[in-house]
Amino acid sequence: MFKLTIRKVCEDEQFRYLIRMPRLISGALAVSFLALFGACTSMPRGAVKNTSKTFTTVVVDAGHGGKDSGAYRRYGPPEKNATLDVAQRLRQKLRESQLKTVMTRSSDVFIPLDDRVAIENSQKKAVFVSIHFNDSRRRGIHGFETYYHSSVSSELANRIQAKLMTIPHSVNRGVHTANFRVLRLATYPAVLVECGFLSNRSEGKQARDWEYRELLADRIAEAIVEQRYGSGVYHPSTQAAAQSQPASTGQ
Repeated sequence: MFKLTIRKVCEDEQFRYLIRMPRLISGALAVSFLALFGACTSMPRGAVKNTSKTFTTVVVDAGHGGKDSGAYRRYGPPEKNATLDVAQRLRQKLRESQLKTVMTRSSDVFIPLDDRVAIENSQKKAVFVSIHFNDSRRRGIHGFETYYHSSVSSELANRIQAKLMTIPHSVNRGVHTANFRVLRLATYPAVLVECGFLSNRSEGKQARDWEYRELLADRIAEAIVEQRYGSGVYHPSTQAAAQSQPASTGQ
């Protein structure tokens, strides 16, 4: 009787195991699939093409737009308006320097980040420059910042930052790496420029001035042209050249 009971228990356990086996196999396959998926998503992307010295096209990205106003402070204009104006001025200056330009937006429309990435990556022998203005709860913070992600973008980022520093009374907040989507997913050199803080009284008011936006576009254009063709090639506009002169002691 005891042997029969043990045998029955074993048979019952084997039966339950056979019933559970498909679920165990399915679970193992699911775990394997998730592990494989995780490995795929963490695999490094292809290397960014270093066109920093050979590019023929500049993709100019005016940040925000449409329903996305960006920073909106009482001192300055809505960020989406200021970025579009600077981007359009930049486009014109680059064209005058014989560089092809592609705008991610040319009007007040909302362009998703993935669409901006698709536009930049669809070009051949290009670089990508995204125009933004900054914001902070601390109104005293001001200055320029430039961001990049891949190492092949660092030279262009540093050159743009250096040119912005030639603007009188500018404050250098540095060049930094960042994981912004339009930089991280770029297949060509890509930078993002923060053209001052709209939350700062002084820089916010400057952003309302078309001559100041002209100067910003001019300095960024000069950096891009020199990156491609070397120093001394770019000729600034008359307005930008006048504004670049330090203020006299009597003003």
